[in-house]
Amino acid sequence: MILITGAGGYTGRRLVQALRARGETVRALDRDGAALEALVGPGIELLVADAGDASALASALAGVEVVYHLAGSALGSPAVIMRSNVGAARALSAACADRRLRALVFASSGALYPSGSGWLTEETPPAPAFHYARAKAEAELVLLEAYRRDGTPTQIARIAAVYGPDSPALMIAQVRQGRFPLIGGGKGYASNIHLDDLTTALLALPERGQAGRIYNLADDEPAPIREFYGYLADLLGAPPPPALHPLAGHVLVRLFGLMGRLRGRPNPLPVDLVAMALVSHRMANRRMREELGVQLRYPSYREGLPAALGLEVKLM
Repeated sequence: MILITGAGGYTGRRLVQALRARGETVRALDRDGAALEALVGPGIELLVADAGDASALASALAGVEVVYHLAGSALGSPAVIMRSNVGAARALSAACADRRLRALVFASSGALYPSGSGWLTEETPPAPAFHYARAKAEAELVLLEAYRRDGTPTQIARIAAVYGPDSPALMIAQVRQGRFPLIGGGKGYASNIHLDDLTTALLALPERGQAGRIYNLADDEPAPIREFYGYLADLLGAPPPPALHPLAGHVLVRLFGLMGRLRGRPNPLPVDLVAMALVSHRMANRRMREELGVQLRYPSYREGLPAALGLEVKLM
């Protein structure tokens, strides 16, 4: 039995499908029952619960050999971000303390790396610059301490920006309409990975990854954000995305937050949106390729974006 927390998310749904295709039995946990509805099928047990609920985790772990901890969010207030990431990691580390697992794979983020133009390896010390990145860095420490203290076979997957078919991150409707601005002009680098390649890497971790080790999961070619979205716009027949000054970005986040409060809804934009958009990250993936044996189907966005849109490869 394999447990996936955050199974109703974009990556979680794809991972569930891939595990079932291999004949694995999956227990899919998510606090959003509606998000789990798409996963109904044989060999999949659905569990509507919060990943930070200790009693729910105790039940969810029964008979489990491998855990993929994907739950966690960049949305909400700083307190909510810390609770959904660090609080859930603490609850999971406690629940796994007396379990005999084969692997616990934690979906962390490359967002915690320092911003700059150099290559970032798993040995690069984290330097988180915003709430979500700090929460991921702290959650890593919690789970790595569980590895040292309890022997929980934790593996850390520092994941690049994920895109693929129907990806919400691509903002296709907005890009097509010329309404997706790049904060600061999109000058910084971003590391990316296609959903198919990410799934391949996640499947490889329990089989070939080492406990207590960190793995960057990213493609071969980090790209300036303006080039990535400029290519996407070109594929869609849309104008190049406009630039947006960071101060205007802050105003936009506050405006959407105010509108959400007036309607009794959460802010659809991360509170860290501007800081997220201004960092520059180039993640090296040598460990993923050599230790996990991952051969990328889409080594860069030039191959991956057309595939995500169902188009033939259109090289720049």
